[in-house]
Amino acid sequence: MREWTDPEKAPGGEVACLRAVRVREQNGQIADTIDIRKPVSVEMEYDVIKPGYKLLAHLQFYNEEGVHAFSAHDLDPDWRRRPRPAGRYVSTVQIPGNFLSEGTMFVGAGLQTLDPVIVQVYMLDLVAFRVTEKMNTDSARGDYAGKMGGIVRPLLKWSTQFNPHSKLGNR
Repeated sequence: MREWTDPEKAPGGEVACLRAVRVREQNGQIADTIDIRKPVSVEMEYDVIKPGYKLLAHLQFYNEEGVHAFSAHDLDPDWRRRPRPAGRYVSTVQIPGNFLSEGTMFVGAGLQTLDPVIVQVYMLDLVAFRVTEKMNTDSARGDYAGKMGGIVRPLLKWSTQFNPHSKLGNR
């Protein structure tokens, strides 16, 4: 968790400033380690200082090699493209279980106005969390015991059909 309790020291611009970035487990507890099979949420808390601007809150996720895994933009239909009154906001993104790969994820956050686009704050590596996995679980690993590569590791649905009457070719 990263917080700025003193509004004078909170990063931001004339319109909005960042107050906190938190990683939460499925039960709402703040966490720095997440089970690969469980959903995780990341929230941004921010203040709108100057009302009347449309804002875009966004998060960036990087793996431990510095690879940009993905970005998430706040698309909440209640606030999208809508001018914001002054006040405190908490925007939260939900990441499903069995989506991220094992390892450490670093999270950056940004706020910008739209029409005109003015970056209020953009900071990388604000918080980090570790995605862990136990063997013999119901994750995308299945029965494979080796290192699994990739930035994300979704648990995808597979189907396999067997035809016992097909002729086998010669090898």
